[in-house]
Amino acid sequence: MTSLQILYFLTAADCMSFSQTSERLYVSQPAVSRQIQLLEQELGCRLFDRTRKNSIQLTPAGVVFQDAFSQIQTIYHQAAETAQSLSSHCPMQLKIGIGSGWDMSTALLRVKRQVTQHYPQAELLFESQDFRELRRRIRTGELDVMICTKTSLMDFDELEVQKIANLESRAYVRKGLLCPENTPLSAADFQGQTLLMLSQEESPMAMELALLQFQARQITVVPKYLPNRDSILQALLLGEGVTVFDQLMRFSGDPRLTWFNLEDDIPVCVAWSKHNPNPLIHLFADAMERAWMAPIHNASK
Repeated sequence: MTSLQILYFLTAADCMSFSQTSERLYVSQPAVSRQIQLLEQELGCRLFDRTRKNSIQLTPAGVVFQDAFSQIQTIYHQAAETAQSLSSHCPMQLKIGIGSGWDMSTALLRVKRQVTQHYPQAELLFESQDFRELRRRIRTGELDVMICTKTSLMDFDELEVQKIANLESRAYVRKGLLCPENTPLSAADFQGQTLLMLSQEESPMAMELALLQFQARQITVVPKYLPNRDSILQALLLGEGVTVFDQLMRFSGDPRLTWFNLEDDIPVCVAWSKHNPNPLIHLFADAMERAWMAPIHNASK
């Protein structure tokens, strides 16, 4: 099987005529017919029904191979474009957005080393924004990929999403507020507390899930919405309530805070627009998944 035979077959399947195929490809009709016959002999089945005059029809086997060959052709062109980009001397950039407040420096350092080891010309650019701004910048093409929890993507269907790990969901509180500092927290300690939350616009679904995690333990909390994570941290340190975040939050290791584990399977993902052709995206996503195998953030109570 040759690439020329695949080209002739796909063109004929599109034209449904050997004569039109020859005109489109600027070759003789006998040349087209011969290559199709050789392909059918190699595959051991007929690809076209030639019973109609001046026209052809795909057989059931032809329909199957049309789909398969189309995928092969697409993969080939994508691979060729990627290879050309990687072999060029032009610098390659990947613009990466990270949720504000997350500490992912260890994992990102590993990923950057892996990517630049294989492609020294690649440049990884990082920026930290709230999830609402990350989603906007993905839509406009200002960012190539974003690292986020899956709950922050509930309202965005035009993304490719690759899960890279699970995070712990933790209820944080100032030490000594709910119980003596050396006493382990329990879920019952949070009964009736003020739950410091981000707005829906900032983090859709995430805060509602936090409420559900308390409700599942029959714990009643009183929501209080604050504009950003810095405001929540200040309120936490002043003893004005409790909050729920994952273990990647920078303040998770703050010695003034303690936490109670609510859940162990909050998905964290790499996401990008389905229309973004940047060849570094999949390389980065796979490297992130591998980097997560080692400990990333060693927060302690």
